[in-house]
Amino acid sequence: MYLGSLTIDDFLDRLGSADPTPGGGALAALAGAQAAAMLAMVCNLTIGRPRFADVETAVRAQLQRCIELRQQLMHLADADAAAYGSVRDAYRLPRSTDEDRSARAAAIEAAMQQATDVPAQTAEAARAVLTVGLAVAELGNPSVLPDVSVATHVATAALRGGAIQAEYNLPSLKTEDFANRMRRRVEAATSGVDSLGADILATVRRRSASV
Repeated sequence: MYLGSLTIDDFLDRLGSADPTPGGGALAALAGAQAAAMLAMVCNLTIGRPRFADVETAVRAQLQRCIELRQQLMHLADADAAAYGSVRDAYRLPRSTDEDRSARAAAIEAAMQQATDVPAQTAEAARAVLTVGLAVAELGNPSVLPDVSVATHVATAALRGGAIQAEYNLPSLKTEDFANRMRRRVEAATSGVDSLGADILATVRRRSASV
């Protein structure tokens, strides 16, 4: 099921149920999508206003990026739920014979790789949302910049949530090269994130003070 088609109440009911999917990775991706949507709102409340005509082209470019990242993160929310469903199914495979056990081990490894790659992508996409957030903080309508602060905190949580989910799976992976690639990607996504977030919040405070 496409998680975006659920009402908020239905999604929360599924999130709080005994079914492990959707889980933390899907929640992280959905949070990132919400942060992207919040930044899009700030862009839309800047575009078309004569006061900001000189930055309109740049803001429109950031709006397009927000739309793309929102779509990507919603896709990742569904992909995360599907990936963990595959992990669950792989662990349920028969293991009566050597052939069964070999097939089961291969299925588990493939499913775990996907379940690691998806939240790593979420962390990377959430990092991209923060990069957009810095641009929007510099360019956006100062009267709605507090919403950029909210988006910053939410996107940071999405990034860290995706990273934690990916990191948690690393010890379970049997393919060392793949695990190392995932580790490097997560490290790159999280590197300097506190500084980036602080820069966005400082920009919001500086520009909001002039309103």
